[in-house]
Amino acid sequence: MSDDGREREERPRGRGKGRRVRRQLAEWVSLGVSTALILALIVFLVHAGLTSARGSVVPEVKALPDRAEQHGGAWLLPVRVKNGGRQMLGDLGVELRYTPPGAPGPERVEATIDYLGKHSEQELYFYVPSDPRGMAIEARPLHYQVK
Repeated sequence: MSDDGREREERPRGRGKGRRVRRQLAEWVSLGVSTALILALIVFLVHAGLTSARGSVVPEVKALPDRAEQHGGAWLLPVRVKNGGRQMLGDLGVELRYTPPGAPGPERVEATIDYLGKHSEQELYFYVPSDPRGMAIEARPLHYQVK
């Protein structure tokens, strides 16, 4: 009899304890597997969100007149084109406008880059008739395809 006057039924000690241990082990394994799956899903979703290919891609185009070199009667003007996006760009048109000294208006030349990989840059070289350091220069992207 117990202290409150009721009798306790006695269980066989060996079988009940073994079942309880196995059930607790199964519960812990189930909890561990569930936690691992939830964490894996969270990691996947965060990774997918950070590396998403969506969003606009705007290439940076910059003329580098300080690095221009004279070759014969013309000057080579480098223009750096940088793709900071997460996708490759194709058929990237680049426009260079420059105004030679004494010219009534700007002159315009174009070049096309067939392929510019993600997170990469490339230099184009344009021939200009005089020293580009004394000119008004503008370089910009015209068109491109996201691949």
